[in-house]
Amino acid sequence: MGDIRRVLVVGGGVGGLTAAATFARRGVEVVLIERRPSFDIPGVGLGQPANALRVYDQILATGFSYRSMWLFDHNRQLIVEHKFLMGDDRVPAFCALSRLQLHEILLGAAERAGVQVRLGVTVSEIHDGGSRVNVRLSNGEDDSFDLLAGFDGIRSTTRLHLVGTAFAPRPSGYGAWRVQAPRPDQVRGMEFLQGIGSKTGAMPLGDNVMYLFHIRPEAPGADFTGQDLAGLFKERLAPYGGYVTDIAASLTPASDIVYSPIEPLMLPWPWSRGRVVIGGDAAHTFAPHLTQGAAMAAEDAFVLAREALDDDLPVEARLMRYSMKRYPRCAFVYTFSGQWLHDEQSVRSAADLEAARAELTLNASARIGASDRILNGPI
Repeated sequence: MGDIRRVLVVGGGVGGLTAAATFARRGVEVVLIERRPSFDIPGVGLGQPANALRVYDQILATGFSYRSMWLFDHNRQLIVEHKFLMGDDRVPAFCALSRLQLHEILLGAAERAGVQVRLGVTVSEIHDGGSRVNVRLSNGEDDSFDLLAGFDGIRSTTRLHLVGTAFAPRPSGYGAWRVQAPRPDQVRGMEFLQGIGSKTGAMPLGDNVMYLFHIRPEAPGADFTGQDLAGLFKERLAPYGGYVTDIAASLTPASDIVYSPIEPLMLPWPWSRGRVVIGGDAAHTFAPHLTQGAAMAAEDAFVLAREALDDDLPVEARLMRYSMKRYPRCAFVYTFSGQWLHDEQSVRSAADLEAARAELTLNASARIGASDRILNGPI
């Protein structure tokens, strides 16, 4: 059958750290490598839904918990409130926190579990020998493992090993702008402000801080490096009222503004070949609307460890079972969030906005509730 006693995890993001800690807690020797020489954590914040909180509930003591979301128009006039159908007596529907806080929690869990973390190292060569995976690392070291798990992100080199360039993230023509800001008292959970030609929203990260996000069409390959990000962001936020006006006015060249293109990817299964397997953004990336990107990576990691260490089948069959279990759930998130993105971005006139207001009033809560029931289910 083939025992798995030693695992190489490639990538030190949410999925990689969760996989490493989960394998290590089950008695496996785990080496985690991360290409960056230090953990310079990008991004602003993350909302973690109940399904993620069941994998790592340590964040509940740190983050901001909430059970509802609100849809508004561009002037923050309410369209509909949705009370999430996720969570239970142990975990709330959502708990949001900064990316740095989440990273520190997950890295601490991995280190306490005994994971060997090596920074500034990548995989140069992979040779799957059937019973072992032999690798050459970028530092010239040769090593051997029972399993290689690639959680190395949207530009995954492990995915290139599995499928070549056949499947890769493609520009959607939309991008996301984000910045941290003081939290007004009225922002009590995630909220979306539907505009004409774009959407803005907010998510609390703590009692006094939130992040503001803005999604709109952007040219594929747009690179704003070295440009006046504060000025560009102000222009994009100009149609919005309420606290958005105040935040836009407060932006300066010193504001930590993050821009990233939205590049969806859904890799067909299997997500493995031999003893090499992938998960997280290496296998799937989504539009951010369901806030399930990190959650799906964490679920991948948990299910991979569970299935890979269930010694009832050959390793390759266990990895196939992992892919089969994960693909439908991730494909649902990919489809649902992608459709939501396209629907909101199709609002291009005042008439479109009124039609969207009527449709959202009637159907949005029921539609999101159906998603809640699916994602709140067992993995």
